[in-house]
Amino acid sequence: MLLSFLDKLFKKKIEGKTVEEWYGLAVRETDPEKKIEYFDKVLALKPDFPGAWNLRGLEFVILKRYEDAIASFDKALEIRPSYLEAKYNKEDAETELRRMRAAEGKYEEEIKKADVEKDQEKANA
Repeated sequence: MLLSFLDKLFKKKIEGKTVEEWYGLAVRETDPEKKIEYFDKVLALKPDFPGAWNLRGLEFVILKRYEDAIASFDKALEIRPSYLEAKYNKEDAETELRRMRAAEGKYEEEIKKADVEKDQEKANA
């Protein structure tokens, strides 16, 4: 009875696969969306796995979903505050997010400037 309980505890499964099986699928997969899906299964079975949170974050970076990436890196660091790779990955994602927001701001400024110039041209015509 005790052995059966321990076996279930250590061999929990989602959709018939263990943490190890989902992790293996995730690291071999090439599609970032699928990798995230597989890491989600890993984390549903083992939510305190900082390495899986970190790798999940990297897939979000590939997809340029920096806020999601940062949230994953934060979770990895919450579990293991000394996890330097997750710390550096988070810093990189924050830098890219700032760059992206700055570029979006410049683009919006250019559009506004072009609209003002068009309005001036119409007024002068």
